[in-house]
Parts: sequence; C-alpha cells; structure tokens
Amino acid sequence: MSDDRPLGDEATPSNPTDAADEKPSEEDPWAAVKPWQGKAARLDKVLLVIIIGVPFIYLGLMPFRPWMLANAPVLQEFINGAKTAIVAGAAYARVGEIPLWLVVFAGFFGMAKLDWAFWLAGRRWGDGILRLFAQNERQLKRVQKLKEIPGWALFLMTVIARCPGIPGTLVYLTAGWTRMRLAPFLIADLLGCLIFTLIWTTLGYQLGEAAVDILEVIDRYALWLTLAFIVGIFVWTFAKEWRKQQKPG
Repeated sequence: MSDDRPLGDEATPSNPTDAADEKPSEEDPWAAVKPWQGKAARLDKVLLVIIIGVPFIYLGLMPFRPWMLANAPVLQEFINGAKTAIVAGAAYARVGEIPLWLVVFAGFFGMAKLDWAFWLAGRRWGDGILRLFAQNERQLKRVQKLKEIPGWALFLMTVIARCPGIPGTLVYLTAGWTRMRLAPFLIADLLGCLIFTLIWTTLGYQLGEAAVDILEVIDRYALWLTLAFIVGIFVWTFAKEWRKQQKPG
C-alpha cells in the first residue's frame, strides 16, 4: 500500500503529546540525580534501590539490634554483616553456644553479599555517577582524578574498604566506574571481607562483651553518617537543579 502523506510529514509527530514527551531531560528536576541516560531499565532501578534502600533497611533494624545481639547474632550477621554481630557471635562461640565456623561464614557472607551491586552500578552508569557526587565544575575535576588511581592502589582500597571510617560504598562505585575488571574486584572484595571477618571474630573471641559494647557505639554513628551522606547528596542535587529551572530565561 502506498503512502500518500506529504514528504514533510515524517518530521511532524502524529500526536501532539509526542512532542511534549521529547522535551529535554534538563526540564526534569530528577534528571540531576539519575546517573543513567534516558529511560531507566529494570536493572537501573534495582541498583538504585539497593544503593539508597540498604542504609534505610539497616536503620529500620536498629531497634531490634540489642535483642538480635543477645539472642540471634548469627542472623544479624547474615542480614548486614555487622561488626558487632560478628563479635557477639564469636563471644558466644567461645563458651560453646555457637559453632565458630558458622560465625565466620555468616559474617563473611553478610559483608560481601551486595558489594557486587555497587561495582556494577559504577560500571553500568559510568560518568553518570559523577552527578551524585560532584556538585560543580571544581568538584567534577577532583572526582575525575579518581580515574588516575593506579590499579594496585584501587585493589588495596577495595581490600581495606571494610575498615571503620572508610566509605566502602564509594570505593565499590569507584572501582566499577574506573573500569576495574570484575575478577580483580571480587578477589579484593572477598579477601577484605574475609580478613575483617577474622579480625572481628578474633576480637570477640578474646574480649567478649567489652568488644561488643565498643563496636556497637562505632556502628551506630557510622550508620547515621552514611545515611546522612547519601540523603544529603540527593537532596542537595535535586534542590540545585530545581533552583536552576526556576530562574527566568
């Protein structure tokens, strides 16, 4: 069947609403906090839920942590790989209430289970993650310098990412963003998780409840700082983009 439309019709949307759908993404205030380009795929949404949602899940579990430390430390290890849970489990293992191998396995699994998601997010979104962590041109140049990190240094950073005070989430995102291959990342990540699981297990086995009390204070503040950091990034970026759109012209 022949097409009788004039030649110029190909450039004209068949539906007026189609033109509205094709407006630049800059008019969407959420565009500044979306690290992907165009429409989000299902995997993009899953990764974003993990990155944002995990700290909130851990925060929601905080009222139950004292009970879990006393009654189900291994379960808490599986859920979030918490240092305090590993120490508490090791303390119970010392008196024969929990198998020591189970304490080590649960802590290792709990630490490592979601790290791949942050690596994959950095790998998949590429420079798009800069929109989450760089708010101006100066910060952008600083973050771009992360690509100059030698491979051995990034490997070492991934190994020690579980050390208190180091933002492991950012390390894993950076590893993916700088195109660190999956095999080296997994080796470094799993090695680091094993090392720190053994450290916390040894600490709990030797010191018992005193070590639990100390690490519980550290964990409490570390979680709040991580949560505040992530929420602050998204609020600041969204507000900046919204103000930009309110300016006339």
